[in-house]
Amino acid sequence: MSESEQFCTLFIGEYRCAVSVLSVLEVLSCQRLTPIPLAPNTVAGLLNLRGQILTVLDLRASLLDPGYEVSESPMILVLERDGQPLAFLVDAIGDVIQPSSDELLPPPETIPPRLRRLTTAVIHQGDLITLVFDAERVAQAGCAA
Repeated sequence: MSESEQFCTLFIGEYRCAVSVLSVLEVLSCQRLTPIPLAPNTVAGLLNLRGQILTVLDLRASLLDPGYEVSESPMILVLERDGQPLAFLVDAIGDVIQPSSDELLPPPETIPPRLRRLTTAVIHQGDLITLVFDAERVAQAGCAA
């Protein structure tokens, strides 16, 4: 990670997370999703994005404990993987941040395993701790769901 790298922050439950802005294609307010019968709870539904049908995966269902409190206004984060868009449901989208190199730290062992497998670093800015997710790992986890 370079010092000039920017990150899009997002919220999954109580966790403040981030992905590189270079991997973000779009951020959308939650649209009407078409349910998929018999799909696992990690699949939120289908989204028609300007004529392209995307499966929207619910990162909250993948990463949080059962019984998590659902956001009333979730957002859809569209990431790019191998030139293809992948859509993820998250609780909220935050700001774009540009941490300095001394604010980027290795992930601590105390991060829950479901989150740790996606986390490459943490950003420590003042009182805020942000888990930096690798977009490729997020995409792989979503595709495996």
